[in-house]
Amino acid sequence: MSFHLPHEMFQNQTALLADFQDFEQKIQALAEAIHLDLTKYEIDHLSLRVNSEQKAREWLALLLNYGSVLSDNSVNGRVIYLIALTQPLYLAGQAIDVVELPFPKNKHYPQETWEHIEVVVPFLTGETEAEWLARIKNLFLRNQSEGLKVKTSEPKADGEKLVNLSVAISFSDQNHNHTCIKVHPYNIKQIIEAV
Repeated sequence: MSFHLPHEMFQNQTALLADFQDFEQKIQALAEAIHLDLTKYEIDHLSLRVNSEQKAREWLALLLNYGSVLSDNSVNGRVIYLIALTQPLYLAGQAIDVVELPFPKNKHYPQETWEHIEVVVPFLTGETEAEWLARIKNLFLRNQSEGLKVKTSEPKADGEKLVNLSVAISFSDQNHNHTCIKVHPYNIKQIIEAV
């Protein structure tokens, strides 16, 4: 595995760097639990979660120092920013250049920090949505313990045309590990460009 220097965002920000390293370790623990080899699938973006608009604005200001707005669409009644970074972040050996920052709605998150990654598992030729969902469950959720929480949804931003299926997998015990891995059939940039 190649070594990458910490992102410039983390220079002189030891708490931010420690949060990101903790997030990476927790994501890798979750990936191991569901037998997901992160080297075999594209991680198309990382996501933050915050509980206040003030915290969201602080993160947005920080991220805009290192990138630009790719999208600021409304999804299920709240604005979600996608920031394209000029220099990628590295997680599990992958360069990831998009960060998702949803502004808060009503939900309270146990931790205001990095929360999930999104992994792309494309449709097979001729595969239906139901067949894709069954394949995802067979790949990552077969013979799994009861310690996992799985949520299937179809988040839709205003004007999006592609079906953005999502399977979100997390540990049931959010105090132990608050992170989540979401699996989608399309890269987020494909979703945006199909508008």
